[in-house]
Amino acid sequence: MIYRHLYAGLGVALAAGLVAVAATSASADSTSTGEDVHIFNPNESGLILLYGEPEPGTMQPMNFTSWMKDWKPGSKESSHWADNDYTEIQFTGCKVSPTGGSSVTVRLHQAIPFSQDKSMGDKTFTACFNGGTSKGEWSAHYDGGDNRYFTIPKINGSTSIEGSLDVAKVYVDTSKAD
Repeated sequence: MIYRHLYAGLGVALAAGLVAVAATSASADSTSTGEDVHIFNPNESGLILLYGEPEPGTMQPMNFTSWMKDWKPGSKESSHWADNDYTEIQFTGCKVSPTGGSSVTVRLHQAIPFSQDKSMGDKTFTACFNGGTSKGEWSAHYDGGDNRYFTIPKINGSTSIEGSLDVAKVYVDTSKAD
């Protein structure tokens, strides 16, 4: 039937298709009891209760450790992680090659699906260049997204530098409780 209407023109074919879809939808709404219909019984043996993460009584991993190699200002973004309240980022063992370094700016972002991601502010890290650990904390929250990531907008206060940043240890903590 549709093939015959295709020759008559695109408008007729679309109209015939819409009629076919409406007829299919109408038949799908009818209450038929066939072999594939099953009434859910919560007491049925063999059912497994599925939970979202984390399961009740367990704790979702809140922290992770990583490293960075060959980052230039604005060139990369970190992995994304689920978080929407508190984030702490620590850098240990910072090095800028070949020029040497004294500071790195870390910018935290909240990913907002189908919209512009929100900058949550910058922190300047210096202690990681002198054998210590640099730490930045963010507590802000934006509606519409629950994933976060960071970027490096500046190294040594500059958005353009010949060297690149390596960080031996990057630690991300998503829980203020620990």
